[in-house]
Amino acid sequence: MPRPDLADMERELTACGISPSYVQRAMTELDEHFDDLVEERVAAGQDRETAELDACAALGNTHDIANAMKQRDELRGWAWHWPRVARVVYPVACLAALPAVPLMAGIHHAQLLARWAACLMLGALVTATMFLVLQLTITLS
Repeated sequence: MPRPDLADMERELTACGISPSYVQRAMTELDEHFDDLVEERVAAGQDRETAELDACAALGNTHDIANAMKQRDELRGWAWHWPRVARVVYPVACLAALPAVPLMAGIHHAQLLARWAACLMLGALVTATMFLVLQLTITLS
């Protein structure tokens, strides 16, 4: 089943500075348009494989679509328009987010951490009980 290779197009657009929201929207629209073309041809009586081949031909070359998008500066992200600001904002944002990473990881793995803490407390309780029994044995003998 020949589908257009949208992954290469997505990498190409992202690498040249097109905003991720525009890239994702373009990928979704191209995928949906391809599916619509295939369904239209299947409804007209073609078999699925031939319909997909015809839909690929009708959709055109993804490299040409990517080149057309790359020529439009308004699709580029803010970091492409203001690279000096991006060089300051990105490290500061990463530094500001750094303390939140362990908190977010803790929230994401709350059940695992709760089990770990329960096992740790149970182990401490068993150890303390053994020490108490040992101390009582020594004291009472």
